[in-house]
Amino acid sequence: MMHKPPLLTSNFACLQEHDEQLLRLGMLAERYFPDDPNTALLKLRQLTELLAQLVATQVGLYQSPEESQYDLLRRLQDQGILPREIAQLFGEVRRAGNAASHAVAGDHRTALATLKITWQLGLWFHRTFRNLSFKSGPFILPQAPQDESADLRAELPTSNCASWRWSWTRPASARRVSRLPGAR
Repeated sequence: MMHKPPLLTSNFACLQEHDEQLLRLGMLAERYFPDDPNTALLKLRQLTELLAQLVATQVGLYQSPEESQYDLLRRLQDQGILPREIAQLFGEVRRAGNAASHAVAGDHRTALATLKITWQLGLWFHRTFRNLSFKSGPFILPQAPQDESADLRAELPTSNCASWRWSWTRPASARRVSRLPGAR
């Protein structure tokens, strides 16, 4: 009798086939969200740093782990690998992660927004480098914090709205990247 692995209920499950670490970091961010949004932001920053390095690797532009995230993102955008909208989203996660790290900042609203952005970046990556027609389903809400504010309570039910199905997730960027030398 063949045993099937359990289905993952993480927003980052599609990233497992690219790198186990991507899934691990995403699941940790989801787990830390209710009790420690600062740590969730740090994990999301780490996830997007690895994601950017994997993008560079896929297109033959990876240089070294010492290259800063800012420089790598700038280089990938300048080379036409990252569409402007995707580069901006990477930048938002980078800035939220910096604030979490250096100013010990990070509330639930920021962490939830950053979870959604990182999920979208993961979908873009998966569609661009693995499965152009991948359908993810809706964003899975993390467990709500016990002391959630009225603002966060109001935002949580609406966070699955169609506005998170951004127009830039269309196949055009995947086709553009697939034509680059060194791209799979």
